[in-house]
Amino acid sequence: MQNPAMRFAAEKRVERMRRLRIYRRTSIGPAEGRRRVHPVVSDRRRNVARTTIGVVEEVTILGSKGELRVLARIDTGAARTSLDTDLAARAGLGPVFDRVRVRAAAAEALEERDVADARLKIAGREFDVAVAITDRKDMRYHMIVGMDVLRDSGFLVDPSKGNGRDVDGRSSRNP
Repeated sequence: MQNPAMRFAAEKRVERMRRLRIYRRTSIGPAEGRRRVHPVVSDRRRNVARTTIGVVEEVTILGSKGELRVLARIDTGAARTSLDTDLAARAGLGPVFDRVRVRAAAAEALEERDVADARLKIAGREFDVAVAITDRKDMRYHMIVGMDVLRDSGFLVDPSKGNGRDVDGRSSRNP
Protein backbone atom coordinates (compact mmCIF):
# COMPACT_ATOMS: atom_id res chain seq x y z
CA MET A 1 0.00 0.00 0.00
CA GLN A 2 1.21 3.47 -0.90
CA ASN A 3 1.82 6.18 1.62
CA PRO A 4 -1.07 8.74 1.36
CA ALA A 5 1.39 11.65 1.24
CA MET A 6 3.26 10.01 -1.67
CA ARG A 7 0.00 9.37 -3.49
CA PHE A 8 -1.01 13.01 -3.04
CA ALA A 9 2.37 14.22 -4.39
CA ALA A 10 2.05 11.95 -7.45
CA GLU A 11 -1.48 13.24 -8.13
CA LYS A 12 -0.19 16.82 -7.92
CA ARG A 13 2.58 16.00 -10.38
CA VAL A 14 0.13 14.37 -12.84
CA GLU A 15 -2.28 17.30 -12.51
CA ARG A 16 0.57 19.79 -13.11
CA MET A 17 1.62 17.90 -16.27
CA ARG A 18 -1.98 17.81 -17.50
CA ARG A 19 -2.33 21.59 -16.98
CA LEU A 20 0.96 22.19 -18.78
CA ARG A 21 -0.22 20.18 -21.81
CA ILE A 22 -3.48 22.12 -21.89
CA TYR A 23 -1.60 25.40 -21.56
CA ARG A 24 0.74 24.51 -24.40
CA ARG A 25 -2.14 23.50 -26.63
CA THR A 26 -4.20 26.65 -26.07
CA SER A 27 -1.88 29.53 -25.37
CA ILE A 28 1.53 29.20 -26.91
CA GLY A 29 1.14 28.44 -30.59
CA PRO A 30 -1.38 29.84 -33.02
CA ALA A 31 -4.39 27.63 -33.72
CA GLU A 32 -4.44 25.48 -36.81
CA GLY A 33 -4.95 27.63 -39.90
CA ARG A 34 -4.51 30.91 -38.02
CA ARG A 35 -1.51 33.21 -37.74
CA ARG A 36 -1.20 35.85 -35.08
CA VAL A 37 0.06 39.14 -36.50
CA HIS A 38 1.05 42.27 -34.64
CA PRO A 39 -1.66 44.96 -35.10
CA VAL A 40 0.77 47.43 -36.71
CA VAL A 41 1.86 44.84 -39.26
CA SER A 42 -1.68 43.71 -40.02
CA ASP A 43 -2.76 47.28 -40.89
CA ARG A 44 -0.12 47.63 -43.62
CA ARG A 45 -1.24 47.40 -47.19
CA ARG A 46 -0.35 44.08 -48.72
CA ASN A 47 1.32 43.59 -52.11
CA VAL A 48 1.82 47.30 -52.69
CA ALA A 49 4.80 48.38 -54.75
CA ARG A 50 7.03 50.35 -52.40
CA THR A 51 9.54 52.97 -53.45
CA THR A 52 13.15 52.22 -52.57
CA ILE A 53 15.32 55.14 -51.53
CA GLY A 54 18.97 55.33 -50.54
CA VAL A 55 20.61 56.68 -47.41
CA VAL A 56 21.21 59.98 -49.21
CA GLU A 57 18.35 61.44 -51.26
CA GLU A 58 17.58 64.73 -52.94
CA VAL A 59 14.82 66.51 -51.05
CA THR A 60 12.91 69.54 -52.30
CA ILE A 61 11.82 71.95 -49.58
CA LEU A 62 8.73 73.89 -50.63
CA GLY A 63 8.61 77.18 -48.73
CA SER A 64 7.13 80.65 -49.09
CA LYS A 65 10.26 81.84 -50.95
CA GLY A 66 10.13 79.00 -53.47
CA GLU A 67 11.65 75.56 -53.91
CA LEU A 68 15.02 74.63 -52.48
CA ARG A 69 16.74 71.35 -53.42
CA VAL A 70 19.18 69.76 -50.98
CA LEU A 71 20.85 66.39 -50.43
CA ALA A 72 19.55 64.93 -47.18
CA ARG A 73 20.63 62.01 -45.07
CA ILE A 74 17.89 59.42 -44.53
CA ASP A 75 18.32 58.49 -40.87
CA THR A 76 16.14 55.66 -39.56
CA GLY A 77 17.58 56.26 -36.08
CA ALA A 78 16.39 59.88 -35.91
CA ALA A 79 12.92 60.43 -34.51
CA ARG A 80 12.46 63.88 -36.06
CA THR A 81 13.42 65.57 -39.33
CA SER A 82 16.03 68.25 -38.79
CA LEU A 83 17.02 71.18 -41.02
CA ASP A 84 19.80 73.79 -40.99
CA THR A 85 18.80 77.31 -39.92
CA ASP A 86 20.21 78.87 -43.11
CA LEU A 87 18.22 76.51 -45.34
CA ALA A 88 15.04 77.21 -43.36
CA ALA A 89 15.53 80.95 -43.84
CA ARG A 90 16.33 80.60 -47.57
CA ALA A 91 13.21 78.48 -48.13
CA GLY A 92 11.04 80.86 -46.10
CA LEU A 93 9.87 78.38 -43.48
CA GLY A 94 8.02 79.72 -40.52
CA PRO A 95 6.64 80.91 -38.29
CA VAL A 96 8.14 78.90 -35.45
CA PHE A 97 5.23 77.32 -33.59
CA ASP A 98 6.99 75.22 -30.95
CA ARG A 99 10.27 74.39 -29.24
CA VAL A 100 11.34 70.81 -28.55
CA ARG A 101 14.05 69.36 -26.36
CA VAL A 102 16.27 66.97 -28.29
CA ARG A 103 19.24 64.89 -27.27
CA ALA A 104 21.59 64.94 -30.25
CA ALA A 105 23.74 61.86 -30.82
CA ALA A 106 27.00 63.68 -30.12
CA ALA A 107 25.66 65.90 -27.32
CA GLU A 108 25.70 65.15 -23.62
CA ALA A 109 22.91 67.51 -22.62
CA LEU A 110 19.45 68.22 -24.01
CA GLU A 111 19.23 70.95 -26.62
CA GLU A 112 16.19 73.11 -27.40
CA ARG A 113 15.28 73.50 -31.06
CA ASP A 114 12.68 75.58 -32.87
CA VAL A 115 10.00 73.72 -34.81
CA ALA A 116 8.34 74.96 -38.00
CA ASP A 117 6.00 73.39 -40.54
CA ALA A 118 7.52 72.42 -43.88
CA ARG A 119 6.41 70.74 -47.06
CA LEU A 120 8.98 68.25 -48.37
CA LYS A 121 9.15 66.38 -51.66
CA ILE A 122 11.05 63.07 -51.57
CA ALA A 123 11.10 60.63 -54.50
CA GLY A 124 8.11 62.34 -56.10
CA ARG A 125 5.94 62.28 -52.97
CA GLU A 126 5.02 65.30 -50.84
CA PHE A 127 4.94 65.37 -47.05
CA ASP A 128 3.77 68.00 -44.55
CA VAL A 129 6.03 67.69 -41.54
CA ALA A 130 7.15 69.65 -38.50
CA VAL A 131 10.94 70.06 -38.80
CA ALA A 132 13.36 70.90 -36.01
CA ILE A 133 15.57 73.81 -37.00
CA THR A 134 19.17 73.77 -35.78
CA ASP A 135 22.65 74.84 -36.84
CA ARG A 136 23.98 72.10 -39.14
CA LYS A 137 26.40 74.18 -41.24
CA ASP A 138 29.47 72.21 -40.07
CA MET A 139 27.89 68.85 -40.90
CA ARG A 140 28.09 66.98 -44.20
CA TYR A 141 24.32 66.93 -44.67
CA HIS A 142 22.35 70.05 -43.84
CA MET A 143 19.16 68.05 -43.52
CA ILE A 144 18.24 64.80 -41.78
CA VAL A 145 15.03 62.99 -42.72
CA GLY A 146 13.81 61.11 -39.66
CA MET A 147 11.18 58.56 -38.77
CA ASP A 148 8.41 61.17 -38.59
CA VAL A 149 8.46 61.14 -42.42
CA LEU A 150 9.60 57.55 -42.99
CA ARG A 151 7.06 55.87 -40.70
CA ASP A 152 4.03 56.60 -42.89
CA SER A 153 5.77 56.97 -46.25
CA GLY A 154 6.09 53.32 -47.15
CA PHE A 155 9.67 53.87 -48.35
CA LEU A 156 12.19 51.07 -48.18
CA VAL A 157 15.65 52.38 -47.28
CA ASP A 158 18.36 50.52 -49.21
CA PRO A 159 21.85 51.21 -47.79
CA SER A 160 23.49 50.11 -51.05
CA LYS A 161 21.55 52.70 -53.06
CA GLY A 162 22.90 56.23 -53.01
CA ASN A 163 25.23 55.56 -50.11
CA GLY A 164 27.27 58.50 -48.95
CA ARG A 165 27.47 60.87 -51.93
CA ASP A 166 28.78 64.35 -51.31
CA VAL A 167 27.28 67.43 -52.96
CA ASP A 168 29.77 67.30 -55.86
CA GLY A 169 29.06 63.60 -56.53
CA ARG A 170 32.27 62.13 -55.08
CA SER A 171 31.96 59.15 -52.81
CA SER A 172 32.44 60.02 -49.14
CA ARG A 173 34.37 56.79 -48.64
CA ASN A 174 37.12 57.64 -51.15
CA PRO A 175 38.39 61.19 -50.54
